[in-house]
Amino acid sequence: MSRLEKKCTFIVTGGLGFIGSHFVDEVLSKGHKVINYDKETYAAHTDLKFSGDYEQIKIDISDIKSLPYCDFIVNFAAESHVDNSIEDSFAFVKSNILGVYNILELLKNKKIDSLVSAWEYNYPIFLQISTDEVFGDIEDGFFEEDAVHTPSNPYSATKSAAEQLLVSWGRTFEIPFLISRTTNNYGPRQHPEKLIPRAITDILNGKKIPIHGGGSYVRNWIHVQDNVEGLIKILEHGKINEYYHIASDEE
Repeated sequence: MSRLEKKCTFIVTGGLGFIGSHFVDEVLSKGHKVINYDKETYAAHTDLKFSGDYEQIKIDISDIKSLPYCDFIVNFAAESHVDNSIEDSFAFVKSNILGVYNILELLKNKKIDSLVSAWEYNYPIFLQISTDEVFGDIEDGFFEEDAVHTPSNPYSATKSAAEQLLVSWGRTFEIPFLISRTTNNYGPRQHPEKLIPRAITDILNGKKIPIHGGGSYVRNWIHVQDNVEGLIKILEHGKINEYYHIASDEE
């Protein structure tokens, strides 16, 4: 049985971003309600007009003071550019670690308040949008879901830390969670700082295309809509407190 058979309320963080905005479109198209928390950084699509039962709140997730009722929390909010994390890592710590910590504490405290006040409160399911970057470099093949984390840059380290927080709060305070890790996404709305749109933009402007690793690097890519469909399947049928990888089958 799908968890999404009835109309559900989603709290989405970072819903104006590349992947998050496509997810919001998909959820609204299925008749659900979305409350989107987004601090509207340079990468946010502030001109988007979503159709459906939608509410938007401009705020950093580390500054949220309370959460309304919801069935699911889907956390896309994150600083995600590796080069930026090397130049200035604090923004990544604030959003990717402290932001997740803040949401988990709000949930935990709401549950404690309900026990003290003798009113019923059921945790929402928390879906953390993570990345294969938490595993670091790979020689060949694909990472298994239980592979050891060996992050190799500040961005991937903060995403790994967010996963550990979620797993720990899940075990200690019984917050139900799901974790998805996806490979490189591409598609509409991707910020031009990313590889594929940057390469296209450079070609159109007659510039040289940046090449990393002397052209020897191999990467796995997935279209953003395929990723979103995978996320919906995880929310519908995924086993609670498990990890799920979303990727294409070729490099």
